[in-house]
Amino acid sequence: MKKLFFFVVMLTGTSFTMQSQTVRYVDNNPSAPTNAGFNYTTVQAAIDASVAGDIIYIQPSPNSYGDIQMNKRIILYGIAHNPELNAGQTATVSNILFRYGDASGSKISGLVINGIYLDNGTYQNNNVIITNNRIATIQGNSRVDRANQAVISGNFFYSGSSVAVDNYNSQDWLITNNTFSRPNSYWGYSLFQRMNNTTFLNNNIILSRQNGDGSARVQLFTTCNGTQIKNNIFVFVGTSVADFTSLGSNSSLFFQNNLTYAPSSSLNPLGGSNIDDQDPLFVSFNSATELNNRNNDLHLQGGSPGAGAGTDGFDLGLYNGTFPYSIPGYPTELPYLTDFVINNNILSEGTDLNINVKANANTN
Repeated sequence: MKKLFFFVVMLTGTSFTMQSQTVRYVDNNPSAPTNAGFNYTTVQAAIDASVAGDIIYIQPSPNSYGDIQMNKRIILYGIAHNPELNAGQTATVSNILFRYGDASGSKISGLVINGIYLDNGTYQNNNVIITNNRIATIQGNSRVDRANQAVISGNFFYSGSSVAVDNYNSQDWLITNNTFSRPNSYWGYSLFQRMNNTTFLNNNIILSRQNGDGSARVQLFTTCNGTQIKNNIFVFVGTSVADFTSLGSNSSLFFQNNLTYAPSSSLNPLGGSNIDDQDPLFVSFNSATELNNRNNDLHLQGGSPGAGAGTDGFDLGLYNGTFPYSIPGYPTELPYLTDFVINNNILSEGTDLNINVKANANTN
């Protein structure tokens, strides 16, 4: 009996010039083939063999690919962080470390990641794009001339006790169309730290399961100064939560056109143009599940108080702006498989294999 192995890559309408880039495939499954381009078992070996601008596809696997050292501009793709096919299997890495070279302009998409660290003071590492991943934490740089203009969109942040985003002194971070979950009930775990006045936190959904302290407070922001916080939806499902802004030594946080909701508590108002303590009326949402549960539909119903309530006149939350949020986390540029059927899985030597493959375009 021969074992058959398939890897389908489809690229249509991408913004990349494929002719000038080498595409490499990484697979650490025990049964991975050693031919047909599958000649890397570690991501690091593929990066080391690449030149700036190359693309690396990381195969889903039950095994982690470990830490990755970024030392040049590389595009990393996984299948998705919560795929519908492939038995839900993902490509998982430990930490992606921008400490070993200038990897400015790199892109990371469709992976499950513990941490992304843009914290080295020697290399620029500007204009890094981080989309459609499941991530615990991202950390910026202590210097104002390093790790600037990061774009962080379409990700699912699941942070038990760690800070989800700490851009430190890095400038001009755009954090949009993400979901953030704080599953831990302890009131003092922050999601956002050291965000400065060049940080934009727009059109995200933040779900907190924290219970309030003795004064009914939870801490979401720590040592943030002048951060622009617009068009987000904050949902607090813990007990005794009235306030989420007074803790954490923050200053001049700018809340504009956000919606807050605590179904079992009474939140203090943000006031101004914000919508205070009202049900966002998602199309479908079970608060006992996580935000990336595929049974959830985080669009807003027509009667939602957040419908058309953004600073631009469009809806609050994920589905506003140019980024096409995907709960499964498919990389935006790539079509994704919806069906893969082998019609004749028993065949004799020399017989053609009959396969039906269906896919949807992620964006036009």
